[in-house]
Amino acid sequence: MVSKAVLVAAVIAMLHPGVAAVDASGPDYFRVVGVAWNDVLNIRNGPTARASKIGAIPPDGNGVRNLGCSGGMTYAQWEAATPTQRDAARKRVWCRIYYRGVEGWVAGWFLAEGSAN
Repeated sequence: MVSKAVLVAAVIAMLHPGVAAVDASGPDYFRVVGVAWNDVLNIRNGPTARASKIGAIPPDGNGVRNLGCSGGMTYAQWEAATPTQRDAARKRVWCRIYYRGVEGWVAGWFLAEGSAN
């Protein structure tokens, strides 16, 4: 099981502000979480759900290379935020990733710390 400190650090890293600036801090690899067994996590060509789909990761995908996440709030904002505000900010995070030959963007709220496989 991943320690609470590691999870908090990963969430904080993923909540780094600014869509233009991508911060590669946080885990080296992600795994997919919260995607139904019969669905996929779409890889898109930009950090928005409206961007073109360029690939997909299965719901049990692991070894998703972290190239940096953007959106969300700073650590100071996160500390001062209510749980509702934190949840809303979490859903603005997009991460640039590399998975099995495809580099693109995925919704960060479907990612957790993973391994290289």
